[in-house]
Amino acid sequence: MNSKRSHSLNILETPYSTVTSSGHWFHATRKSINEYVPGLMKYYSFEDLIGKAVIWIDSADSLAMILFFALVFAINPWLAAGLSLVFHYVWYQKKSAFINLPSTPFLKIFNHDFFQLLLAAVVLSFLGIWGMYTAVILGIITFFLFKIGLLRRLWDRFESKKNGEKLPLNDRALKMVLVRYSMYQNVPPKEVEKLDRHVQQAVLEYNQKKKRK
Repeated sequence: MNSKRSHSLNILETPYSTVTSSGHWFHATRKSINEYVPGLMKYYSFEDLIGKAVIWIDSADSLAMILFFALVFAINPWLAAGLSLVFHYVWYQKKSAFINLPSTPFLKIFNHDFFQLLLAAVVLSFLGIWGMYTAVILGIITFFLFKIGLLRRLWDRFESKKNGEKLPLNDRALKMVLVRYSMYQNVPPKEVEKLDRHVQQAVLEYNQKKKRK
């Protein structure tokens, strides 16, 4: 097992998967990316590619949190909470379709702990001053739901049961990151399609191992 560190992102690699220190699981590996998208890692490190995918995966939490804190001043707090949960589900499921390189640095800021804590402290303080106590309670609940990634784990569990051996959500995000960077560096994006078969095979082997245990 190899361990690579890129800034605050710690990556563990096995022959069939890659896991980050924050609990993000990918069935793609350094070897498979280098094999199926040859030449791309001459420009970008494996850690950087995984890191970019993680930013987009975590963006569901940060964007849903921002949406709640924006809506709560304009509409009923229960409705704001409901809309933020719906947005979280839709964005988390469909995020790979929205991935683009210029937006990634902004999402990285939104995902940062300091930004989220500052936003929550400011908004909840104003809500408390104005006597919007229901909004404060819902704000605290939604903040922790998004902050600890509980909803992402719930959607992942639901998605794994629904899709079986199809490409998992995390790997879809990584695939789209590879496609975007491949296009930017003129590496044929069609090579990335081969990654699907590798990941699906890895998912199948992983599920078979779990059944045997």
